[in-house]
Amino acid sequence: MYLYDDIELKELIIKELKKDNNSLHSILLVIHIESSIYKNNEDMKKDILELLKKYPLFQKSAFSFVSSGKIVVFSDLGKDETEKIMKKFLSEAKKENIYKNISIGATTVKNHDGKLELLYQQVIRAMFHAETAGGWQYFFYSEDKEKEFLETVKNFWEFNEELSDSEFISKLMTNNQIKGLFDRLGHFDDVSGLPAYNTFIKKAQKHIEDKTEKRKLAVLYTDIIGFKSLNRIYGEKEGNRFLKSFAALIKANEFYITACRVYADNFIELFTIPEGITLEQLSEKFVRDCNGFLQKESLFHPKCNLGFICGMCSIDDRNESVYSYISKADDVRKSLKPFLTSKSGVFNEEKKSLYLTKQERLRTIMTALENENFTFYLQPKFNVLTNEITGAEALVRMKPFENILSLMPGDFIPLMEETGDIVKLDFTIYQKVCEYIKERKNKGLALFPISVNVSREHFKNPYFVQQFDHIIKSNNIESKYIEIEITESIFSHNLKDILDAIYKLKSLGYSIQMDDFGSGYSSLNLLKDIPFDLIKLDKEFLGRGKISKKNKVLIKGIVALCKELKIPLLCEGVETKEQVNFLKSAGCHIVQGFYFAKPMPVNDFEKIYDK
Repeated sequence: MYLYDDIELKELIIKELKKDNNSLHSILLVIHIESSIYKNNEDMKKDILELLKKYPLFQKSAFSFVSSGKIVVFSDLGKDETEKIMKKFLSEAKKENIYKNISIGATTVKNHDGKLELLYQQVIRAMFHAETAGGWQYFFYSEDKEKEFLETVKNFWEFNEELSDSEFISKLMTNNQIKGLFDRLGHFDDVSGLPAYNTFIKKAQKHIEDKTEKRKLAVLYTDIIGFKSLNRIYGEKEGNRFLKSFAALIKANEFYITACRVYADNFIELFTIPEGITLEQLSEKFVRDCNGFLQKESLFHPKCNLGFICGMCSIDDRNESVYSYISKADDVRKSLKPFLTSKSGVFNEEKKSLYLTKQERLRTIMTALENENFTFYLQPKFNVLTNEITGAEALVRMKPFENILSLMPGDFIPLMEETGDIVKLDFTIYQKVCEYIKERKNKGLALFPISVNVSREHFKNPYFVQQFDHIIKSNNIESKYIEIEITESIFSHNLKDILDAIYKLKSLGYSIQMDDFGSGYSSLNLLKDIPFDLIKLDKEFLGRGKISKKNKVLIKGIVALCKELKIPLLCEGVETKEQVNFLKSAGCHIVQGFYFAKPMPVNDFEKIYDK
């Protein structure tokens, strides 16, 4: 890989263009990669370099980072070969579940007349076609798209309303500095009209570091609750109109400095805290402003219940990065429970203590992931009529390391779901479970089904089923030995995608089990839509020892329902002899709980199962 700065790359391309033979370098590309919002530019570059190294197109090419997440590539590969590689590259990158979006624009170096500026314009146009088409795509420049490009790009350009088409192109053509071109084109968000995220970060950081800035500053991170419903019911056009209106509300704030739409329905704002006013008071004002805004907007979408949740954090240390304050405001936002009315919270001393604890836990989690300090325990499932083990559930555990006490699952799983690292952890456990079954198989020991938990984060990945099945098949494990547990809470979002994934998994022979049945409000509704192979009754039905009369009636009703539907029922959280006797009499014969066995290392499990 030949990494240049933008001026060096420009000189190299000009030199090649002056040659009579263009066969050596025939393709110019720009790649726009959107990564995690909390990554700085250097970390992003490292990630991107690791990604690009895997592909021959980039191994043999000259390229340059021209701005955050944007790369210009000059290659000697032909168009057909380039297209094949770009297609594979986008597909593989999407599977990694790291990048929010990747768009690629390209042009062939033919009939160039030595004009580098023309090539730049063509590749920029192609990139914008890819972005406006929804991303995760590549486009080669085509003259047929010329007019369409003009209309699209002008929406991004800050002076577009003042220029005719010819003036616009002329202005564009005269700017022959690569970095300048891309910086300007990425300046604004096309939906909200607010600065793009990277532009916002630069501007906000500049204000924070400005020694002459005497005003007290703060950031807010807000999320629109119910926006997906609005988009689904009223369409994307109405959704975009709503986002633009909300952006206007933010800009109308008299304390506004700058803001951006991070993605979808998430916004960040940098603002001032006036003398004599607290952040708590501004938080209350934000709620009032939002509720007033929603009252007016309800005329346009009466079928939706919308609200806002917002976290605010004052900037107390000018030496601290804006990323840190965004993270703190976001953390407050995440701590608020979505409701029908708007809510806003402030990063205070209490929140600070919780935040520091959380950050320490995250560091422990990341270290454990890097050092492969996660394993699984097995908790057996019993048939109370035969007193036999019918299978087991794999439950993740963190091993102690480096004099650091291991965290309990209740401490690390919610955090990893929040960061998305639960995906990596789950796949680690799936692999370990398969290796364990494979080991027993090779030793000639009896096999039994092991159930694994699948987080809702997996269903955001369209390739999850293929990836999951690949792990099982690559270890030569029959699908009947791997059971999939899904909590009913995951069905609150992206129902269609989840149902598609479940039916694919069932077609591959996997048992699909509903965990924590009865813990939410949609349990019965899900039973009519999804052919579950087993239902696990939430442990709260048993209580903490003695089962209440009301719960006994409910359990008996659920047992009868499952018999009618011909779906096996397992009751988890069994802790007493009384509970066992009641479940026997009620007709629930498969159980799991501390009365029989706690989750245990595989060696201890084998002492029970293989005796």
